[in-house]
Amino acid sequence: MTVRSASGDVAPSNARWLNILPIVFIMYTIAYFDRANIGIALPFIRKDLALTSVQAGFVGSVFVWGYTATQIFAGWLALRLGSRSVIGWALVLWGLASVATAFIATFEQLIAARIMLGLFEGPVFASTAILLAEWFTKPERGRAFGFWNLSSPVGAFLAGPISGYLLAHYDWRMMMVVEGLPALVWAALWWWRIPRSLDSARWLDPAERTAMRSALAAEQETLKSDASAPWWTILAEPVAWTTLAGFTFINLLISGYTLWLPSLLRALGIESIEIVGWLSGAPFLLGVLGIFLIARHSDQHGQERRWHAAVPAFVTGLLLVIAMILPSRFMVLQVALLILVGFPMKAFLPLIFTNLTEILPRRKAVPAVVFVNTTGNLLAGSLGPIMIGYLHEMTSDYSLAFTVLGVAGMLGGVFFAFIARASAAKTAAMPAAS
Repeated sequence: MTVRSASGDVAPSNARWLNILPIVFIMYTIAYFDRANIGIALPFIRKDLALTSVQAGFVGSVFVWGYTATQIFAGWLALRLGSRSVIGWALVLWGLASVATAFIATFEQLIAARIMLGLFEGPVFASTAILLAEWFTKPERGRAFGFWNLSSPVGAFLAGPISGYLLAHYDWRMMMVVEGLPALVWAALWWWRIPRSLDSARWLDPAERTAMRSALAAEQETLKSDASAPWWTILAEPVAWTTLAGFTFINLLISGYTLWLPSLLRALGIESIEIVGWLSGAPFLLGVLGIFLIARHSDQHGQERRWHAAVPAFVTGLLLVIAMILPSRFMVLQVALLILVGFPMKAFLPLIFTNLTEILPRRKAVPAVVFVNTTGNLLAGSLGPIMIGYLHEMTSDYSLAFTVLGVAGMLGGVFFAFIARASAAKTAAMPAAS
């Protein structure tokens, strides 16, 4: 079997794609499933524990506290303990945290369970990125990362109908037990199927293993002369702040929408929890198509990133605002618009981070991506769900709350549009600097 192309790159091999990526994809699908299922169970949990809307919003927010705390150290953990080990133990621990949620009896216990779930899921994203970087070379990595990132909307989609079925036939406690067990089962499969290293992969052709080792070593030699700048140097880059503002505003919409959509659908008059589950999952299935089509359109039009992020973010917010201002007699149209929101909602994700790597020098791009991702997720994940709960408690209605989310999404699009100005200014200045 030929494992090197004429240019010296590692030739495509089904072995790594079939043995590594499916296991990683399902692992991360389970992770996203277990963090998203709280939304559809929330109305039942509120009733059992007599929670206020603000307390329910707090339940949705605290996950990101734990998630951020361990995400900061995820790279350090993965490099020292090994990405395979970190993810394997994380599967066990977050599975136990999910199951433990079924046995809580108070608001405080529920908060603790959600923080623990966040703590144990926090290291998984960075560890997965490092794992894939160990198994796929630079020319292959874009496809591998793209396939992996599709697992997030797939997990969010599956959480809707599966949770809806379990809630319709059992209760939210049984739902938490049943949906926490796959992580424990997958942990066993993870330890069995993911090799410790290239050398221990029996299914990998020896010639391909040698070619992979050479390609990865060459990459590391290149990186030695291109170290990242200290993280604080990106604070002087306007593009980092503009991107952070846009990312925070659109994520405010996403975090509030994801947690509270099932409650909104029930408030609109949809009684069947199974139908609510399907409708809650549908936007995220549309999101898979949106990410793919908009990213492809960006690549086909001169790798234009900013407007391909700005317009979908603005349209997402606009659709949500329109859905909320429609009279109640147009309930079917409201639901259709709420589902359609999912198509452009996450299209910005691959584009804004790619944009940072194209605007900034590589030594600043890496800390800029970490800064925007970590800070934006923490701010939006903390504020979005609580804000919805507070506004709902004030008005006893979701219209104002979701309208505010829509406005936040539109603001996110506006900030993304301003990135284009910063980029254009920098590009125009480059010849003069030369």
